Amino acid sequence: MILITGGTAGIGLATASNLLARGHKVVIAGRDLTSADAALHQLPGACFLRADVSREADCRALVEATLEISRGRLRGLVNNAGIGERHRFAETTTADWDRIMNTNARSAFLMTRLALPALMEGRGSVVNVASVAGLRGEENLALYTASKAAMIGLTQSLALELGHAVRFNAVCPGQVATRMMQKVLADPDRCTALEARIPVGRFAQPEDVGRTIAWLLSDEAAYINGTVIPVDGGETAGLRALHNSTRPSYP
Repeated sequence: MILITGGTAGIGLATASNLLARGHKVVIAGRDLTSADAALHQLPGACFLRADVSREADCRALVEATLEISRGRLRGLVNNAGIGERHRFAETTTADWDRIMNTNARSAFLMTRLALPALMEGRGSVVNVASVAGLRGEENLALYTASKAAMIGLTQSLALELGHAVRFNAVCPGQVATRMMQKVLADPDRCTALEARIPVGRFAQPEDVGRTIAWLLSDEAAYINGTVIPVDGGETAGLRALHNSTRPSYP
């Protein structure tokens, strides 16, 4: 069994779809029942459990219910639940900090700690869905960036401490066409500017990230531990020239 938080839409949904296609049993968790109904129509065979992973009691109940469904077996955990809010730092509040950190970073800590005994017994794998924002600073996104950097640090530290029994890896999506990007996707000029930063010339689709996560959970990646993989079309590879509107063609 593989448990995916934030599994009813976007990257979580795409990951669940890929894992089901590979023959895995999947539990998706989320807060919104409407999104869950839509997801289950696309994921025949998946189970849904309602949970707010920013709350410790919900995390505990989620892990316990998953282990009951799976008869105690847990092959993988995907900590994907997350929120993003853009604020000028001077306008942020402690409530903003708590909301973002609790949903993004604290949930990964709680879910991993609670699931760890079952994961160790099955020599399982954890994938944390961080962000390219966790690899570098980003203007007006300090709280989100801090939460994703925390997930990366957690991943690497646990890979060192527990890699003999459980593999820990992180993916760092770049610009992905999900609900979190709705405002950007609705602004053609902004889309064009962002796409110009990406060497492959387009935003990622959730499936681009989902396939990477599914691979990290698989036996094909049995020797991959402690990695942080940008899934960003090359956006974080370095600085691009400002005049890339006319790109050279190569044979």
